[in-house]
Amino acid sequence: MKSLSLKGAVRDTVRIFQFENWVRFYYIQTEGENMSVVIPDEMLQRIEKEYPALHKLAETMCGSIDYQKSHDIVCAHVASHLDGSKYDSSVMPKVFDAPQFKIEMYVFNMWMKMHEPYLDEKPLFFSDWEEMWEEWNKLDEVKQYREKLVQSGQDPQSPTCAAVQ
Repeated sequence: MKSLSLKGAVRDTVRIFQFENWVRFYYIQTEGENMSVVIPDEMLQRIEKEYPALHKLAETMCGSIDYQKSHDIVCAHVASHLDGSKYDSSVMPKVFDAPQFKIEMYVFNMWMKMHEPYLDEKPLFFSDWEEMWEEWNKLDEVKQYREKLVQSGQDPQSPTCAAVQ
């Protein structure tokens, strides 16, 4: 039976987006105006071994890329791996509009910006990112901030003037 859990679907979708961010963070190469994702074969093999469900996403991202193509690849991956297979087809259309998804992506992007100097020091594997993300989420300040976002009922991407005091 396929899951009806919106919470689980949000969690799995956020993880896919986090993985896509990790790939772009370390494996985008620019040549003039052109960008491409180049993941070394040994890294693709490690991804296949440790993250088999995300391996196809990594392979599909390789090659010429831009924001739209990356977005399309991630959405196609979510659709093919979660919608109708793991989760009931009534669940996935709700994920991207769910406040939980928006908050998690907002907080993850904030985490990336705050940790960028450390993440830039040397390439880390995706499991390192996951571990750091989980540890950071255990901090009381992060829990309180996330709760504040939940209670505000506002889209964290669109703060009101009252939120900027």
